[in-house]
Amino acid sequence: MKIKPPRQAQEWSYSSHRESIGKALSSPGIRSNQNTHINCGSSARMAGNVGANVDQIRRQGRWNNTTINGAYLTNLPRELMQSMAYGRFFYPASAALNPPTGLCKKLFPAIGE
Repeated sequence: MKIKPPRQAQEWSYSSHRESIGKALSSPGIRSNQNTHINCGSSARMAGNVGANVDQIRRQGRWNNTTINGAYLTNLPRELMQSMAYGRFFYPASAALNPPTGLCKKLFPAIGE
């Protein structure tokens, strides 16, 4: 078996990137003016959710403090909120409800299998 060398990375033009993201978003009916930056906010928040600190996220995205705080991260103090939640039980009130079995079977027909 012959192993192929990795392909050389090719630069993707801005217009091709914008056009392909635009097509992917418009297909399900999503409208956005930020096609090329649409994933920046969610990727910054996902990195925060798995424990990356703000400095790491800022460096990864090459953002200054104003940009990352104003555009990509929420205004909530994540570390403080997490430290307050540890050891306590927080859940939405609806999580304590037990829906009727008939409703569950309609929503999840294979529930008894």
